[in-house]
Amino acid sequence: MIKDQCISVTDLRTNTKKCLEGLEQEPKYVFINNKPVAVIVDIVAYEKTFKRTELVELDESEVTPEMKKKVEEALKTRKEDLLDI
Repeated sequence: MIKDQCISVTDLRTNTKKCLEGLEQEPKYVFINNKPVAVIVDIVAYEKTFKRTELVELDESEVTPEMKKKVEEALKTRKEDLLDI
């Protein structure tokens, strides 16, 4: 952990925008009374690390008619109809 990555909670409160600069390159460590209490990371890094989608395989007996209907509707969706976020 280097000095530029360490910020006090007071500094974060008063200079939020400046404290959040450079998150794409490295996380920031938030300190209260000289003790680390939190880490702020870039949203992309967070989603890669913590928002992993787990695939679950269901047995045929677990699949309801409503689920089958939703799958059929999803398969009919055209690529042009999807949002690019």
